[in-house]
Amino acid sequence: MTHHVCIYEEFTLFNNETIPIGSRMIEEKLTEVLGEILDIIIPRVGTKDDIVLCGEGDARRILGRKLEDRLQRDIKYE
Repeated sequence: MTHHVCIYEEFTLFNNETIPIGSRMIEEKLTEVLGEILDIIIPRVGTKDDIVLCGEGDARRILGRKLEDRLQRDIKYE
């Protein structure tokens, strides 16, 4: 299965589910919001599932690295 995470300015979509944290909050309040996003995504991703991450700027890079660290595997970027 492939999971899609797309970061927009005001919110993030995870498999068509809206997470009310966007790139602006990720970049401004990194330590406060990153754990919340990871707590939503990580339990729903299987050990062999692919993750495709889209978005722009630092928020995409930050979230991508944290996902790779937690999942111990590479993710794909769009």
